[in-house]
Amino acid sequence: MHVLIVGGGLGGLGLAQCLRKQGISFEVFERDEDAQSRFQGWAIGIHTIIEKLQSSFPSDMATLKDATDHLQPLDLPAQMGLYFPGRPGRMGVEDTPEHPIVRSERHRLREWLSTNIPIQWGKRVVSIDHNDAGVQVSFEDGTTASGDILVGADGINSGVREHILQKPAKDVLKLVPLAAIVGEVTLEGDAFVRQLELGHSAYVYASPDLGFWNFNGLHHVLPGGRSGKHYWMLMQPDATVESPDHWLQSATQEQKHEHVMKLIANMPPRFRELFEATPASGIKKEAHVWRDLELDTQGGLPASRVMLVGDAAHAMTPFRGEGGYHSFIDAMNLCQTLVSLKEGDKYKDVSVVKPAVDEYNKEMLQRGGDAVRSSRNENSAKRTSDTKTKFTTANQMVRSLPEVPIVLDKVIKA
Repeated sequence: MHVLIVGGGLGGLGLAQCLRKQGISFEVFERDEDAQSRFQGWAIGIHTIIEKLQSSFPSDMATLKDATDHLQPLDLPAQMGLYFPGRPGRMGVEDTPEHPIVRSERHRLREWLSTNIPIQWGKRVVSIDHNDAGVQVSFEDGTTASGDILVGADGINSGVREHILQKPAKDVLKLVPLAAIVGEVTLEGDAFVRQLELGHSAYVYASPDLGFWNFNGLHHVLPGGRSGKHYWMLMQPDATVESPDHWLQSATQEQKHEHVMKLIANMPPRFRELFEATPASGIKKEAHVWRDLELDTQGGLPASRVMLVGDAAHAMTPFRGEGGYHSFIDAMNLCQTLVSLKEGDKYKDVSVVKPAVDEYNKEMLQRGGDAVRSSRNENSAKRTSDTKTKFTTANQMVRSLPEVPIVLDKVIKA
């Protein structure tokens, strides 16, 4: 069996590592020119599957936490804080031996996933052909590749998905009616410590009367452990956000900055600090329009030698931080499907391939669709105004978390 993987992100590389562990032949094709071509995203949380993920990958890989933890070199657990007016104290979840959480910095995570994987860079797909006997992919550079299975791990605007469904992305993606402004800033010293104390990894201050939803996170700690790169997202309900004449489409960084400062004016001072510390030059220039993807579980994907993983099949908003998590589950599940087809060369018989792929598709679409809907509803004002609502994140029930002072000299690893 030879598997062609289009996309060198989390899902594609996760699948490649699973296949490498099982001795199944594969190739990975990535449209980016190299690993530094574009920003990979901020830190993401991985939980509940950490042990299974490590055991599914080859033994020559470092441990996930050692290789990717965004808090290194600080000896602090991953932690997400939640603050709600009307609910005393801080709520949240954190890494514990019973419920481990790794908050992985995306560049480090991709490097870890690339361990001993020969990625073919600059490979933009222009056409796909498949039949009962196999698949062939043609690339923009004039090269081609042939195999028995093709996996689209090429993200929310997946060309492989477009081939399968014969529909462009605009026909299947759903607008998330939120206008978003994103900022980044590097903090050091006491300002850095104050953000860590609010939530080692991230925190949210949620109050429906503010008229917006915010997420404040640590991307990663800088070498030396006394400073860190932070980011924030501020989002307002807005069904017109994709309109070409929406003000955010042409707004300058200064105009966005001024808008944010007005919105946060009524927040408690300590929750304003990260926003106020961000200069106009730290505001992202591009307009952020969120879209998600929920394919029908009944006939949403035809069973064939071409299949999908990750955002190509179930792109979701970042409110629950589960996109990467479900990409890894897809990768591990699909690998097991392919292992079963490898036995006795079953992959050569398309009448055996289709039922196996159909089973994979149904589970993946059901699980992924549930996550898409949960993430879509996470920013509901009703949830933040109902003081009896129970919250979960990282598959943990949110609990009371004491606020503990941090002294950098005591938490920087030797």
